[in-house]
Amino acid sequence: MLAVDQGQLMSQALDMAREALAAGDHPYGSVVVTASGTVAERNRVNSASDPTAHSEVMAVRTAAAAWGIGSLRGSLLLTTFEPCPMCLGAIAEAGVGTLVIGARRTVGEAPLGDYTVEALLGLMGRGGDIAITEGVLAEPIALFYAAAG
Repeated sequence: MLAVDQGQLMSQALDMAREALAAGDHPYGSVVVTASGTVAERNRVNSASDPTAHSEVMAVRTAAAAWGIGSLRGSLLLTTFEPCPMCLGAIAEAGVGTLVIGARRTVGEAPLGDYTVEALLGLMGRGGDIAITEGVLAEPIALFYAAAG
């Protein structure tokens, strides 16, 4: 794994979530770090009229376009909120090695029911493919989402 300051990177992801909220998008931000560099992106679903423009997908797309798909193998992706199934699929297919989650959804609640990233990775037979951590900037992120609604 790349030696980086995860707190600083998660702060950058949180800034992107704030930017998304200010732009009328869903308040999510992500940062991907590869040996080639760092990319920060935000959710752009509403502003781009693209239902796939979640922050994680945008970060993966931007990094792959800049440095090539192979550059994402073993990369680090930090995201302010637990990725949805679509985003997790993109993260897994890109070869992200470590996923850092800022906040988690409440399991059992609509619209995703009992979904967790770990459960989906297990169903895909890829439970060991991505190291998952959480807790980086947990308090500021929780406060942000409490205020953002």
